Amino acid sequence: MHLLDTEHPSTPTANQHTSQIWELGLLIDSNPKLPLEYTTRCINQVVGISDADSLEVVTQAYRHGIALIEELPFDIAVSYKKELERRGISCEMVPAEEAEAAPRTSLEDSSDVWELGLLRNAHYSREHTSRCLCQVVGISESDAFEATSQAYRLGVALIDEFHSEHVEYFAAELTRLGIAVCVVPAGDE
Repeated sequence: MHLLDTEHPSTPTANQHTSQIWELGLLIDSNPKLPLEYTTRCINQVVGISDADSLEVVTQAYRHGIALIEELPFDIAVSYKKELERRGISCEMVPAEEAEAAPRTSLEDSSDVWELGLLRNAHYSREHTSRCLCQVVGISESDAFEATSQAYRLGVALIDEFHSEHVEYFAAELTRLGIAVCVVPAGDE
């Protein structure tokens, strides 16, 4: 049984209302049996989110074991969950929390320097990842291959530090190409 099954049941309890919004999440175990493309297509067809959003959900679930598909009214979430499970895709529903929005650090809030990190991605070869880094970020082939090798060994590698407008563009373009990256303010531990 998945941990979420015991913490947040898929059926509402007495203090949970079916009229509230529920989160529908995708569960992927450590040894996924279904191809990424199949799961992406099913989510696109059943839930109706874009191909790109479906791929992002599935990619996040493959990396982290779970990812939010969509926040939906209870009856719609149940319907989507049943159809996805009929297609062999594991899902979980939990009530959406009505939490106060925490202040988020935005790249637009500052002209400070940001670090662009490369995350390990087993879906693409080191050569493909390095080539994308050279083309998008403009670093040398040796620097790109060194960053890629470090990310494959350690899970993450610093590509370089950039001003906010540049790092935002680089992160978006690399993500579009399927390269997993992270952005953090320079100097954060």
